[in-house]
Amino acid sequence: MDNFLEIQRPYIAKGFIRIRHKGKQIYIKTSEVVLLESDINYTHIHLSSGKILISSRNLSLFEFMLKDTLSFIRPNRRQVVNIDYLSNFSIENPTKELQLTNGLSINISRRKSQKITELFINQL
Repeated sequence: MDNFLEIQRPYIAKGFIRIRHKGKQIYIKTSEVVLLESDINYTHIHLSSGKILISSRNLSLFEFMLKDTLSFIRPNRRQVVNIDYLSNFSIENPTKELQLTNGLSINISRRKSQKITELFINQL
C-alpha cells in the first residue's frame, strides 16, 4: 500500500490519479471524478463523462490518496463524493442525502451527517 501511495503522490500533486484498467495505465483528472464507489475489494470510478472505470484498489486507498485535495468527502462506508459535482443536499430526517449533478442520490450515514452538515454550513 505504501508503495502504491508513493507512486501516486506526484500524479495527485498535478491533479491526476493513475490506475490500471483493462491492462493499461490510465491517467484520470481528479476534477473529472464524480464518485468513487466500493465493490468489496474493487472501486468503481464514476467520471463526469458518464464513463465508469473499475480499479482493483479498495476505496480506503483512494480516500487516503485524495484527502489533501479537499474536494472529496466520504458520506458513508461505500462511497467517496467529489463535492464539485454536488447539486443539492438534504439533512432532513429520515432521508439525509446528497444529490449529484449526474442524477445519483447518495445517502449520508448517521455518523457522518453532523460532520458533513458542518462542512456545508462553513462554506456558505
